This record gives sequence, C-alpha cells and structure tokens, in this order.
Amino acid sequence: MRRLGATVLGIALFGAGVFAQTPDPKKVAAGQLAYTAQKCATCHAIKGQGGKLAAALDGVGTKLKDADIRKWLTVPAEMEAKLTPKPKMPMSTFMKTHKLTDADVDALTAYLLTLK
Repeated sequence: MRRLGATVLGIALFGAGVFAQTPDPKKVAAGQLAYTAQKCATCHAIKGQGGKLAAALDGVGTKLKDADIRKWLTVPAEMEAKLTPKPKMPMSTFMKTHKLTDADVDALTAYLLTLK
C-alpha cells in the first residue's frame, strides 16, 4: 500500500512539474507581440535577427529559469550587476523609458522560456 501511495505522489509531483514548465500558448503568442511592440530587437537578436547591443536570446529558455527572466524584465540593474563584461546598451537604461505592464512581463517570460 505504501508503494502505491509513493507512486501516486511521484506521478502527481512529476505531472505538476511538466505542466509548470509548459507555457500557455496564448501567453507565448502575446509575448512575441510584446517583443515586437517593446522593440526588444533593438538590442537583442533571435535566430540572427535583431540588434547586437546586448546578448542574443537564442537558448535563453534553457539557460534561465522563469524567476530570472522576470528579474531581467523588472529589475534589470540587479541582474546586470552580475555580468562581466557589461553590455554595450544596459537594459536598465533602456527600461527607464520602456515600462512593462504585468501582462507584458508574464507574456514575455512565457515567450522567452520557449527559446530553447
């Protein structure tokens, strides 16, 4: 009986992890739109398309967790402090004039997590 309970718990925990890692397709689509609307490609590139003033975003979904992506979008100066070398165009400077809504942050995070 204990073995069955442990198996059910393991399946429940594994299943929850899978669902937590799969972004909502509607949010992903909204994130792609927000990426364009917020002019993220001014500095960042995806698949060779976009700017070279900051890191390319290819593979960011495998390099960063949800929380780290959110920090980049909400408190970029805190994240930049960890970088060596510093980017040519600090995101914190750009974000002073480009405020994101909570919905933008959610959507952009979902989109960026799909960039594997």
